Amino acid sequence: MAITSKTDICNLASDLLSGSTIADIDNPTTADEALYARWYDHSRQKSLREHPWNFAAKRAVLAASSTVPLFGYEAQFPFPADYMRLLTVETQDGIQYSSEAYQIEAGSLLLSTNLGISASARIRYVHDIEDVTKFDPLFIDYLALTIAVSLAFKVTESNVTVERVASLEKRASSMSKAINGQERPPTKIHKSKNRAARLNNGSSALSHRIVF
Repeated sequence: MAITSKTDICNLASDLLSGSTIADIDNPTTADEALYARWYDHSRQKSLREHPWNFAAKRAVLAASSTVPLFGYEAQFPFPADYMRLLTVETQDGIQYSSEAYQIEAGSLLLSTNLGISASARIRYVHDIEDVTKFDPLFIDYLALTIAVSLAFKVTESNVTVERVASLEKRASSMSKAINGQERPPTKIHKSKNRAARLNNGSSALSHRIVF
C-alpha cells in the first residue's frame, strides 16, 4: 500500500513498536492517536532541518526589509514562511556567496551592501514540505523511525525496544542521507575573479560562479 498521508507514516512508526492502528491524527479519538498527533509535525520538521534533502529543496527571491540591522550589515531579507534550512545564497548574475558573507538571525538573512546587494536576494532552501506524496521513500522510512524512537519508551516501556528502534533509525539516517547526496554530484565551480573582487571588496568572503 502506498504511503500517502501523515497517518500512514504514524502507522509505520506504530508497527515498529507493535502498537495499535492509528486511524486519524488530524482528528484523534484515542490516546495513541493524540500521542502521534503531538509528535508528528515536530519530528517532520526536525528531520527536514537535519539534512539538505533534494526532494524538499526550493528556490525563492527574497525582498529586502525596510528595517535594517543595527550594526554589521546594511540589509536584511526575511525568509519565506515555509523556510527550514538555508542551502545557498546567490546574486542576480549567479555568484554564490560563501558562508562568511552572510548571517542568519531572527528569521532573516543579513547581507552587507558592500557585497553588491540589490533590493532582492536569491536563495535555495529546504522548505517545510507537508505533502507526504512528495516525500522521498527513504525519508518516509527515516521519519517513521524518528517518530518511533521518540515514542518507544512511552508506548512500550521497554529499553530493549528503544535500543532496537534507535539502531534502525541510525542506519536509516546514514543510508537516506548518503543516497540523497549521491543524487547531486559535486558542483563544478569556476572562479570569477572580476566579480569576486567587486563583491568581496577586499573582504575574505569568496564568491564563485556555480554551474548546475
